[in-house]
Amino acid sequence: MAPSTHISGLPMMPGNSVRDFSKTDFRKRSSLGMRAGVMQVEDASEVAVREESLAKTLSRKLGITDVPEHMTFDGKVLRYECYFKEAVVESNDENYRVRRCVMLLYLLDGSMQVSEPKLENSGIPQGEGKGAVFIKRHRIAKPDGSFVSMADLAVGGNVTLYGRTFHLTDADAFTREFVERVEGRVEGPAEETPLDPYNTMRATKKEQTVRNQKYFHPRPSEDDLMRYMEAKLGASTAQLGGDKLGKFLRHDRQVLRFFLAWDDRGRMYGELRPFTLHYYLQDDEVEILEVRRANSGRDPFPAFVKKGKLAKDLETLIRTNAPTTHTTQLIDRSGKVDPDTMRFYSETDLSVGKEINVNGITFLIYGCDKYTRDYYRSVYGVEMGEIPLSFDSTVVRPQVQIPAHYAGHPGTEEDSLGSFLYLTPKVPKKNFMRMLEYDQKVFRFMARLQTDRVEDSDRVFVVKYFLADDTVGVFEPPARNSGIVGGKFLERGRVKKPDGTWYLQSDFYVGSRVHFHTHEFVLYQADEYTLALMESECALHPMSDLDYIYQQLAGSLKDGQKAKLAQRLEAADNGSGYVGYADFQAALGHVGLDLQDQALITLMRKHHAADSQTAAVASRDFLASF
Repeated sequence: MAPSTHISGLPMMPGNSVRDFSKTDFRKRSSLGMRAGVMQVEDASEVAVREESLAKTLSRKLGITDVPEHMTFDGKVLRYECYFKEAVVESNDENYRVRRCVMLLYLLDGSMQVSEPKLENSGIPQGEGKGAVFIKRHRIAKPDGSFVSMADLAVGGNVTLYGRTFHLTDADAFTREFVERVEGRVEGPAEETPLDPYNTMRATKKEQTVRNQKYFHPRPSEDDLMRYMEAKLGASTAQLGGDKLGKFLRHDRQVLRFFLAWDDRGRMYGELRPFTLHYYLQDDEVEILEVRRANSGRDPFPAFVKKGKLAKDLETLIRTNAPTTHTTQLIDRSGKVDPDTMRFYSETDLSVGKEINVNGITFLIYGCDKYTRDYYRSVYGVEMGEIPLSFDSTVVRPQVQIPAHYAGHPGTEEDSLGSFLYLTPKVPKKNFMRMLEYDQKVFRFMARLQTDRVEDSDRVFVVKYFLADDTVGVFEPPARNSGIVGGKFLERGRVKKPDGTWYLQSDFYVGSRVHFHTHEFVLYQADEYTLALMESECALHPMSDLDYIYQQLAGSLKDGQKAKLAQRLEAADNGSGYVGYADFQAALGHVGLDLQDQALITLMRKHHAADSQTAAVASRDFLASF
């Protein structure tokens, strides 16, 4: 709706205002502004419309209208490599330093961030950690009041942020492609960052010191004659040992990584377990970590063997750091255990295919990483291979024997199983979705006992199968003068087959034989509701599926048998087109089609005569169906 303007000189009453229908910009204007770093109220004449966001500007330039800006540019950042020169005063060694930085421009909101990659031994907070970012992410204002944007950043150009001038030297591939697509300009070639004179001088001095130390001031560990003379004069073993500091400086953060396997399948519940061995070159210490696998059933320990010297045998392990009065090892002149009698693993003892003994456990080294493989190739000229191993357990483990459910025990078999598996029995889980879907849906069959006893051959039973919870109940209707008391024959509950599996919905149909404990029943009749329900769920009852029955009939009839069947049905219908149930079954048997009872009932129900009082089948419709 267009805003209204009040006519001066008239009272503020309805009708004394005029709407400006030519106005199309309805954005609210801000009355606050920054001046000298302080938020102040600006004059109405100086108030400007709020600046359009960078994401909306980019969407308009790229013609993106179907996706919101926050989804299009979320996580997209322009990345530039840059540096600035920092003046150094009161130092004779340097006048300035070159500090390399990474400048990020977030396309979502136009904010910027400048971080400085970590430089070793610089003494300056660097990196991406908390408190180490050079300039935190925010929108950076220029001296004229506007904000730094894409147009101000270009490879080979300079940008001033808070009094520091950064020179952009390079950009990543995404930045170059995006700037060319949006701005229409091609970023210049990458430039080399100048070397820092102070760092270069430090590296040169360090190299010269190491070289002079080696040739002009050798250590006892590097000169046999000096080591002999120092030992003769009573020097300790620690002073005659290797150059630990030099080794630490040369191999700091260099780690060899091997993959181990522990074959514990000889014990009960043992398995082939993977481990990782880290060998630290700086101090020849070793740690062994267990590889965590999903659903392994093991507690996640932080380390299998903590970092330290790895002894080759238990004798060395027991006497490491032991008092000299409690050890049988040789004692040197310093009063400590002679290191020559203590055997520890070194890098030369580790190789793919070898076995190592760790505190009495034998591990096989079956692989290593790329750095370890390159290290052994360059230092020892050894090629490390790879031994294929599969850690998937295929060994049949002994299973806990679950005792059989006692028939006289109160409760169901699930209750007994819960008491066996858990200290505090849990309530058996039920399928509530099936209970809601099949509530009050019951299969009802007439059944008789399959027995040789004459007194039981005429007994009739009603078998009920409850679809909601897959339970079965058997009821015997009372019969007069039979000598048998009728009533409940089998309490409602889940029943197992002779093979140990539970009876399910698909096991019940007309003609099937079911075993309930020690009794065998033959289902010979079903009510109308049961037949209709099985036909509606024919996927679980193939003998109620007409398409399946027709397919079987078509495959069973050989050449000429269909014509023979048609003649037999035509002779039985007396020209009426309807055949009785007995004649229909006899015609099928005449051509060798001995159908199962449920399938025969399904066909008769499908092709039943139009007159419901007549127990006959429409033979012509039946022949035309397949």
